[in-house]
Amino acid sequence: MAASKNRIITLLTDFGYDDPFVGQMKGVILKINPNVKIIDITHGIKPQTVEDAAFVLWQSFKYFPKGTIHLSIVDPGVGSQRKALIVKSQGHYFIAPDNGLLSYVIKEPFVCISIENPKYFLQKESPTFQGRDVFAPAAAWLSTGVSISEFGKPLKEIFLLEYLNPVNLNDKIVGKIVYIDRFGNAITNIKPEERKIKEIRVGETILPIVNFYSQSPNKPAALINSDGFIEIFIYMGNAVKTMGLEKKQIVEALLDG
Repeated sequence: MAASKNRIITLLTDFGYDDPFVGQMKGVILKINPNVKIIDITHGIKPQTVEDAAFVLWQSFKYFPKGTIHLSIVDPGVGSQRKALIVKSQGHYFIAPDNGLLSYVIKEPFVCISIENPKYFLQKESPTFQGRDVFAPAAAWLSTGVSISEFGKPLKEIFLLEYLNPVNLNDKIVGKIVYIDRFGNAITNIKPEERKIKEIRVGETILPIVNFYSQSPNKPAALINSDGFIEIFIYMGNAVKTMGLEKKQIVEALLDG
């Protein structure tokens, strides 16, 4: 992997923009490789919600060219014994703490390395900001052409979140809400694909399926979003607050015929 002006590093964190954390990470990266392109996926992940970060990374990485380095930091265990990872999978590189953040993007075959070589650290002792001192320099050095094998030892097992696939029955698909966006839309893990959905049931509430948001101007409804998942919404409103929805809540997609 040679250094290139076209190498891309994406950033995904829960740091927000009120503090200097994102800027410091970018500075570390550019000091090592001033030619790399840095793309922000988001820094608006709700603090410490690893599950949200895993879902957003899963739905985002595929839109980038193969060879992209995805640096993702949502790290409640910073400073602990949890490992720092570099993973090569599906033609992409992923750098993240070993806390389940990479659960949905890792597919066989993959290579996983524990980042341990202090040669590639900004500073070894970093109890509160390893995003800047360990992960960012690792991403930058990787972008210059350093082989992932140089960073540390191979790992065969990493921590994975439990992702329960929807249950496909004859008359319905049973899933759950897995992500809530900033508009108050509730995104489920139900991906109907070839199965035709008649309506959606959440508790005792039945929701119609529509093709786009403004098609249901006065009441809650559901649609198949641009990533193929069933999404519950209120047009120009907040479905989560209005309907009292929450993550992991059961949702049923009732089938037509």
